[in-house]
Amino acid sequence: EFRYGGRPLASLQGMDTHNRVLYMGTFSKIMFPGLRIGFLVVPEALSAAFGTGMAELYRSGQVFLQATLADFMTEGHFSSHIRKMRVLYAERLRLLQQAIQRNFGDQMHITGGEAGLHLTVSLPPECNDKLVCEDARKEGIIVRPLSTYYMSPKTARSGLLLGYASVPDEAIGPAFDKLAKVIRKHVS
Repeated sequence: EFRYGGRPLASLQGMDTHNRVLYMGTFSKIMFPGLRIGFLVVPEALSAAFGTGMAELYRSGQVFLQATLADFMTEGHFSSHIRKMRVLYAERLRLLQQAIQRNFGDQMHITGGEAGLHLTVSLPPECNDKLVCEDARKEGIIVRPLSTYYMSPKTARSGLLLGYASVPDEAIGPAFDKLAKVIRKHVS
């Protein structure tokens, strides 16, 4: 939903010619975190079994919320919401990239930014990204250490996962300036 440049990428399920891929998603990021409704698109051959399983698992479900969301989509409001949010998030991404450039120039490698609500920045290998995150938290900045997303510590790269979706536009620059001071403390 949130791709900021280029053509949309096809889903694995859309490319599956053998009907073996399940497509799962949630509306909590697209709409708002409190909306706890997800979806699952299954191959036709599995539809009855999954239908039975879902009926057993979620006997009452969230029928009112599901019906409201269905109306929201049918009336075209969902598509409109996605378009508005795409513009909002693209601007927040631009502001974050600008703050990174202003603070570090070409010294910091950015990965991502074409889609989604996060991007990653690389830190020097000798920099402990977990300690950077701890010190950033003390300054009121929440970032995630990239190294924790690796299966093996031997192959883990030091870096930070930066989310920007929930940060107001006017707070992005000052927040990254604070984070930059923390990073410099760990790099020097």
